[in-house]
Amino acid sequence: MQLTGKNIILTGASSGIGLEMLSLLVAKGVKIVAVARHVENIPQKEDTVYPFSADVSCKEGVDKVFEYAKQTLGGVDIFIANAGYAYLEKLDTPDWQHIEGIYNLNVFSPIYSLEKLVAENRENKVAFACIASGAGLVSLPAYSLYCSTKAALHHFMQTYRYEQSDNIQITTVYPVATRTEFFDKATGEKSTPLPFPVQEASTVARKIIKGIEKGKKQIFPSMMFRLFYPIGRAFPFCLKVYSLMEKKKVRKWL
Repeated sequence: MQLTGKNIILTGASSGIGLEMLSLLVAKGVKIVAVARHVENIPQKEDTVYPFSADVSCKEGVDKVFEYAKQTLGGVDIFIANAGYAYLEKLDTPDWQHIEGIYNLNVFSPIYSLEKLVAENRENKVAFACIASGAGLVSLPAYSLYCSTKAALHHFMQTYRYEQSDNIQITTVYPVATRTEFFDKATGEKSTPLPFPVQEASTVARKIIKGIEKGKKQIFPSMMFRLFYPIGRAFPFCLKVYSLMEKKKVRKWL
């Protein structure tokens, strides 16, 4: 999809991959509603970037984002569901709200956002992209809840492709670990060990934007992961060895 002149909603725009994507999109001649709970880090650019504070982990927050985009831009051509978070932890205490919180943002929010985009564009050509993560395809010890949310999103998107209308372009993204504050936020500590392989957020953002432009159904920013995953599917012991190696890194939390 040609990006020039498009109206875009980008969630999780204040840091990490989202902030890098925002920077790249500005150069494409688009208008962006840049969404985050805290918008202080989002650079403003007149008639291009419109920072908007919202909690998209709830229905009301997503509705407000779409209403703001409609009032400000007149409509939405592309929605990039980038917001999400992880826990690095040992699950040993029953906590319904703990589980509900991460599923609200990582799963329910992008699915509901897709439904909103489709409902408001029955005939217009639109695009939807979401971050499913390589963590939805492999097992990362101590990230059980995070991996399960991304696996749920992956399977939803895979199945929805058989149901989608012809006017919508669907893209699912599978980044690996990126050098951002994402993993430190998962533990609340500094220098949290990163799963292998690791990429720069700028590289991931660039490949996401290019993939959306090319109309790709799936984007694997890491060529190493893209090659390794099918091998792991064919020889499951490879994935088991990988998970055991990652478990050693997070033994402190387990």
